[in-house]
Amino acid sequence: MAISLITAAILLSISEVISQCPPSSGIYLRHNGTCYTNGSYFWDNSVNAANEAISCVLPYLPGTSLTTGQWVRVADPDDDPVDCNSNNASDPFRCTSVTSPNATLNLYLAQGLPAAQEGWYKCCLPTDCSDPSTNIIFANIFRFAEIESFTIADLPSDMTVYPQEYKLNCTKIGHYTYGISINISSTALASYTNCDDRSSNCPGNVL
Repeated sequence: MAISLITAAILLSISEVISQCPPSSGIYLRHNGTCYTNGSYFWDNSVNAANEAISCVLPYLPGTSLTTGQWVRVADPDDDPVDCNSNNASDPFRCTSVTSPNATLNLYLAQGLPAAQEGWYKCCLPTDCSDPSTNIIFANIFRFAEIESFTIADLPSDMTVYPQEYKLNCTKIGHYTYGISINISSTALASYTNCDDRSSNCPGNVL
């Protein structure tokens, strides 16, 4: 099957925000005054101080209170609860909590994020994650750069005619310098290196 030129658009973006901030109900994430949805991505360099923490927030519900609450690193085979007071390489996070007016758990880095600790984290409120009735929301905390989304656009109306030409849209977040390559199996389609969002410079080759 022949495939013609594939165009890759690299866009600097952030995770999806919530238009109503704060929302009137439901657990949500907040960072630097902006509300984020479940499954949002956060660059470690942007959450490395107490005033840059990721806040996990549950709007006040009558009859409920913050009893424990918990941030947990999602791991295989077992999830790994964040120890907010250890501040070592295996658990580099610190936490603070607020009980009023909303139940809030703040998570931030007290030191650099090791490779083994990047990835998915979940926050549980108003109780810890062992409670089946607690509220849960997920956040991805990563180093360097991350592909947040990858979509195919401008598909031809007739998929039986070759060669095919279509567009790949890739949304990148994180560090302003990066490289990207596109492959189908072992076949290289494009390679871009020394990309820099500050100058919109992304030299490379379409192969």
